[in-house]
Amino acid sequence: MPNERQNATLIVLNRGPRMAIYVNPDSPKRNLAPVKTFYVDDSALEISGVQHRLVGAISFWDESPAISDMLQLKRKFGWRAEEEIKWNSQKFTQAERFLVTEGMLAILAHCRGFLIVTDRTKQAGAVELAIQLSDFCKTSGLSGFVCRFDRNIIQNRKEFDRLAFALDPPCAGWSEVDSAHDQLVQCADSFVGFQKLRMDFGLARIDPNKAVEVEAYEGLRSQYSLGWFLHLALRHSLWGRVDQMNKSGQVWKNNIGYGVRMLSGLPKVVQKQALSHLGRENLGCVH
Repeated sequence: MPNERQNATLIVLNRGPRMAIYVNPDSPKRNLAPVKTFYVDDSALEISGVQHRLVGAISFWDESPAISDMLQLKRKFGWRAEEEIKWNSQKFTQAERFLVTEGMLAILAHCRGFLIVTDRTKQAGAVELAIQLSDFCKTSGLSGFVCRFDRNIIQNRKEFDRLAFALDPPCAGWSEVDSAHDQLVQCADSFVGFQKLRMDFGLARIDPNKAVEVEAYEGLRSQYSLGWFLHLALRHSLWGRVDQMNKSGQVWKNNIGYGVRMLSGLPKVVQKQALSHLGRENLGCVH
């Protein structure tokens, strides 16, 4: 066996050419652009008599706090860790649903979110989502992305591989998981559900001014409109282009074409109505 000498950077083999077979993970060579993991779920929404699919994805720069918060939320309701949170579950009373809404929005406020709305198949929505995530990675200086899909979104694996792995930056890998066994896919389910609710506001199916009693500000529980509360919690989550501050001190974020993309044969006026509560968001006044 050759003698080996190890220092902080590499192991050198005395026999033959000098070759680094170990690189210190703290060395500059390891400081490459990261690959992000996105958690994906879907839902359905009828718009003007046409069935559409919503395919949404979320990511966290640090996943650990989100997972911890999910476990704490479940303990608060006396649920086991493996019990799934479904925001639209019929098992909740109205009071419980408000508490779940508060808890999930507190988690999702820290995510980066993406939404595809399409009148095509789940598979087509997943491909468009991959393109969207690749575009985000490119603008953010990321090397690529990995997707964790809820079951039954990918219908044709070979076709998805052919398209997603050819992107630049590419999809570096994907898998299917049962959302009941993945805390962050459950977060993605709620994220899609809340975006669907905001689309229902735009389509005049649900009144955004409906009063809900929630803790919008720490230590202050009061009644607020449901639409305002969702906006407060989610206004930073969707990927968008932030405009310059206007003369009134307001900063607006445009999500259409970025974190929100709609592919539909419906008239543009109908699409605009459906996205009216999530296409452009006021980030608040800057004083």
